[in-house]
Amino acid sequence: MKILVYLRELNESHQKRIQAAAQEHGRSVVFAETKEELMKHGADAEILFAYSAEEVFAAVPNVKWVQTSGAGIEKQLFPAMMKSGAAFTNAAGVYAPQAAEHAFALLLALTRGLRVSIRRQERREWFSTRSSVLEIGGWTLGVIGMGGFGREMAKRAKGFEMRVIAVDPYCAEKPANVDELLPLDRLPDLLRRSDAAMLACPLTKETERIVDADALSHMKRTAYLINVARGRLVDEAALCAALRSGQIAGAGLDVMETEPLPPESPLWEMENVVLTSHSAGYSQRRADRMVKLFCDNLRRYTRGEPLQNVVRKELGF
Repeated sequence: MKILVYLRELNESHQKRIQAAAQEHGRSVVFAETKEELMKHGADAEILFAYSAEEVFAAVPNVKWVQTSGAGIEKQLFPAMMKSGAAFTNAAGVYAPQAAEHAFALLLALTRGLRVSIRRQERREWFSTRSSVLEIGGWTLGVIGMGGFGREMAKRAKGFEMRVIAVDPYCAEKPANVDELLPLDRLPDLLRRSDAAMLACPLTKETERIVDADALSHMKRTAYLINVARGRLVDEAALCAALRSGQIAGAGLDVMETEPLPPESPLWEMENVVLTSHSAGYSQRRADRMVKLFCDNLRRYTRGEPLQNVVRKELGF
């Protein structure tokens, strides 16, 4: 029985680290570069390290453990995975530091007037935005979800001297850097009190469109919404209406309901919106973190110890 790796972003150094870990724990490893190689080696694979799309999972009928390269796994919970007895672990934490940085980049782009400044720079115009820039120190940050993304956002918020309040239905103890942890039914309270709200939760049946027209109605007119998690957490039509009416001050979005964002979307031209193209999770250190997680979990797997980041399939994360 062997380890099958199907990830094209790994370099030679990453592969050597995985090979060393496999040898240490008495496993062989195959790095599949093509779908044909995946199919050829999948039948006797005990462990799969890949983005577990449905066609990939179908190639490993005898797999005992799947380590996915994704943190959000809503697209990987297809019927065969839901029925499978194989352990399923995700990459929670691998994307969190850079996603939190990106969330603050979007917030600062809005509060420091960078969108306007960049456009002026392109026209070689010297233009002061001093009348419209804001300082976020002393603000209250509301974080929706206290997984890896949320905890990293809270950590960075403290560097900006912000107060942090959070909601999470599955977090029993208040994490470090969080001043107040609220149950999910207190989301309206969090939104009322927040100067900026950041989405950091997985996409599940429970959280789809968690920010809808009603939720937006609770936000301050001076508040900002930041989403680097999943586009379908937000009712985009309701958000556009809130942005047009001045119900909220602005939004920073890395993810949309439909991607790529359609050319006809009003979000493209809104002055109080900053958009990026689902890039918050990228980092020069991402693959290193991913390999470290896999090797740590491989050690746990071979020793019969609990794996990190086990997906609760029935909950969707």
